[in-house]
Amino acid sequence: MRYITILVMIVSFGFGFCGFSSLKILPGVREAGMGNVGVACATGPEGMVWNPAASSGIRSFAASASYTKWFLDTNQQSVFVVRNLGFMHLGFGVASFDAGKFDYRTEVPAEEPLGEFEPREFSFHLNFSRSFGDITDIGISGRYYYSKIMDRQAHAPGVDLGMRLLPMNRLILGASVVDFGKNLYYYEESFRLPTRGRLGAAYQYCLGNKVRLNLAGQSSFFFYTRTLNLRAGTEFTWARVASLRAGYEWLSDRSRLSLGLGFLLSQFHFDYSFTPMNDNLGAAHRISVGLCL
Repeated sequence: MRYITILVMIVSFGFGFCGFSSLKILPGVREAGMGNVGVACATGPEGMVWNPAASSGIRSFAASASYTKWFLDTNQQSVFVVRNLGFMHLGFGVASFDAGKFDYRTEVPAEEPLGEFEPREFSFHLNFSRSFGDITDIGISGRYYYSKIMDRQAHAPGVDLGMRLLPMNRLILGASVVDFGKNLYYYEESFRLPTRGRLGAAYQYCLGNKVRLNLAGQSSFFFYTRTLNLRAGTEFTWARVASLRAGYEWLSDRSRLSLGLGFLLSQFHFDYSFTPMNDNLGAAHRISVGLCL
C-alpha cells in the first residue's frame, strides 16, 4: 500500500519533490483569465491568495465563491470573504481540491480492485492586511494545509507575506512569498510545499470615460524546484460592466494561453476563464460569483 500511495501522489498530483501541487491551481477567476497574473492587480477577497496585501483594497465587505473544472476528474472549489474593520482588513478563505476516484489494489496483482478512494486536499487562509497612507499596503496570511489519501493524512501550518506599492497614479507594484511552511509526511516520505516568490506590476489606462485597459506582468520563482515562470495579462473593461481578458505564460509545459470574461451587475460580479491544456488534457474551466459592498 505504501508504493501505491506514493504513486498516486506523483501521478495524480504531480508532486515530485514538492507536495500540494494543487496549490498551483489558484482561486481568482479574473486573474486566471489574465494568464494567472495577480500579485499586483488582484482584486476581490480571493486576491489574498496572490498577495496577502491585496485584501486591503476592499471598501467594506466582499465575498466570492468559485469552481474550477481541471483535467480528467479533478476539480477545485473555494470560498473567500473579507471585512474592512477600519484599522485593518480581516479575511478568511478555504479551497478544496478533489482528485477524483482511484481503484485500490495491494502489491499483490489482482484483476478486480479491492475498492475505491478519493484523494483530497484543503488549504485554509486567515488574512490580515492594512494600508499605510496612500502608497503602501501590507498583508499576512496564516495558512493550514490538510491532505488525505486513503486512511493516511498529512497536515502542516504555513504563512504568506505580501506588499503592494503605489509609487504613482495608476501604477501598482506587488511582491509576495506564499506557501511557506513545514514539510508534510506520508508514511516515511517527506514532501515540501510549493513555496514561491512573486514580483509584478500593473498599470491602468483610461481610454475615454467608459473604457479602461489594465496591463499586468508577473514573475514567479519556486524556491525548492528552482523553476521560473513569466506571465503577462490584459483586461479590457467597458463602462465597468463588461470585461474581456487574455493572458500568456512563458516557460510553462502545461498551458500557455488563457482567456476570460466578466460582468458586473449592481454589487454582484460574475467571471469565467478558459485555459487550454497541453498533452491532450482538454481545457480548464473556471467560474465564480462574488458580492462587493
